[in-house]
Amino acid sequence: MHNTRHTAHESDFQQGYHRGYDQGFKVGKETFGTWFEGTSIIIPTYNQKQLLLQCVDYIEAHTVSPYEVIIVDNGSQDGTVEALRHRRGSLRIAAHSTNLGFAQAINTGLMMARGQTIVLLNNDVFVTEGWLTQMLACLLESPDTAAVGPVTNYISGEQKIEVPYHDLTEMPGFAAAYNRRDTGKWRDTSRLVGFCILMKRSTFEQVGYLDEGYEVGNFEDDDWNLRLRLQGKRMRIAGDTFVHHVGSVTMKGLGAQFFTVNDSNERFYIEKWGNRYDQIRGRAEELITTPHKAADFFPTHIWIRSASGQLYWMQHGVKYPAATRAKDDVMMASAVRLSVMELLQIPTGPEYGETELAAIKADSSRDGVVVMAGDGTIYQLDRGARREFVSYYACTAWGFIIPQQAAAHEAWNHWPEGLPIAPPTRVKAEDL
Repeated sequence: MHNTRHTAHESDFQQGYHRGYDQGFKVGKETFGTWFEGTSIIIPTYNQKQLLLQCVDYIEAHTVSPYEVIIVDNGSQDGTVEALRHRRGSLRIAAHSTNLGFAQAINTGLMMARGQTIVLLNNDVFVTEGWLTQMLACLLESPDTAAVGPVTNYISGEQKIEVPYHDLTEMPGFAAAYNRRDTGKWRDTSRLVGFCILMKRSTFEQVGYLDEGYEVGNFEDDDWNLRLRLQGKRMRIAGDTFVHHVGSVTMKGLGAQFFTVNDSNERFYIEKWGNRYDQIRGRAEELITTPHKAADFFPTHIWIRSASGQLYWMQHGVKYPAATRAKDDVMMASAVRLSVMELLQIPTGPEYGETELAAIKADSSRDGVVVMAGDGTIYQLDRGARREFVSYYACTAWGFIIPQQAAAHEAWNHWPEGLPIAPPTRVKAEDL
């Protein structure tokens, strides 16, 4: 009798469990990919509990527009996560077990973000009265504005202003007087520093994630700026909006390791983009009338794959899924991993089976071939145009071999230039 009741109880429990699971799955599926009319504020953090809590206090005190706060902890050991979980409010928390670096933390937050607009915010920034309302006005005033940054007391570049206060207690009063709507103070820029950047969701969807090849921190925001400019997108400084920046607290905490990290990331940045920084910034003015997305700067005739291992042949801006039976280890090894966001930018064609893939291997046409000009510039020939790789790194990172020197009189030297080919963005996390 006892066993019968126990079995019946288990049966009721299992049925209830499955009903709940099915209902939860249904709701999750229906709400995935739906956004709210507000701003997702993403804050990466590492071992700066008190500073972070102050940062959140300032957000809650001075933000009137609808928002959510997403905090991504990078393996802090100072009780940060525990303190956040005991705090009231609409915080969403992601906790990495180890320090995966600034770029990976931001990317986790971007993946979680539900807002129609997104702020990337350092944990040592104290926002001020009217900050988000005024930045949103600057961002949304023009449809071609992709991202906006405020001015501050401590930063490199155009966003720094002189401030009269010497004590933090005086800062809110200064900011309240300073933050008065003045569109005459809005100005275009070619660089926004990553301490506080507001962007449209469409900007993220078209530019993509931060490059996780930059370890710990530094230069990932410069890389993102360059990709955004390459796509012809407009960045602006909301010169009428001030926020306080304590300044590089996490990076300074690295001590002597800071210089090692900074030098390594600078070398990667230079290798990735060659000497094209000024040219790319300049060309953005030319491209701004026809905005692009990341996939427009991918090469043709390459293997790409998803995090789950789905293999695609990409040709002329279309990706063709390889049938499971037709895959081989060589294809998988040469395929470049792309994020979900990047894959969504590329239209999908019909599945390629063994016959179609065999035809690709046997193709000896000139379309898609990689060549080197007499001056050492590397191009891919793409439907009657020559597309320049922005660096040697870009060529090899897409899986191509640096070609032999070509004769200067080759006919393709006179072909029109197409869009340049940018280097791929490294993503490590399997859920991006």
